[in-house]
Amino acid sequence: MKKYHPMIDNLAKHYYIVGFDREDWYQEAFIICYETCQIFDGTSGSKFGSFFKMKFERRVIDLIRRENASKRKINGMTEPLEVHPNQRPIDGHRYLIEVKDQVEILTEKMSKLELTAMQFILGKITMDQACKKESCTPKKIQNAIYRLKYLILKQDDSDLS
Repeated sequence: MKKYHPMIDNLAKHYYIVGFDREDWYQEAFIICYETCQIFDGTSGSKFGSFFKMKFERRVIDLIRRENASKRKINGMTEPLEVHPNQRPIDGHRYLIEVKDQVEILTEKMSKLELTAMQFILGKITMDQACKKESCTPKKIQNAIYRLKYLILKQDDSDLS
């Protein structure tokens, strides 16, 4: 195995795997070397060293690919934080109470049509159900949604306190 240390060191310089130190590289190479010994067939004229290097490099690339996939998964779970310029982020349960209070104030200002549009936005009812409930067209529901967005955006700290 010591024969392949320079090749392993060269790959470690070329590729970066988070949390891997030199011993981790050697351990991973040892595992791949063992697997390569199990499947290597020298009758086809190929050399063990080049076959091992190819298998090890593919394993390193696979580890990097998995690492990047887990990063994408985590990034996919995040949502952008859009904080109103006049507001400061609030910690923990205080934030939830503040949001609940803001929603209550907003719903008091909404018309019956806007409340129905809000139910549609939240996925509680379909567009057809909203139109039947309000005896209107989808265009009226869409206009109510635009008014809701405007109502929410124009709120500032003085309206909510």
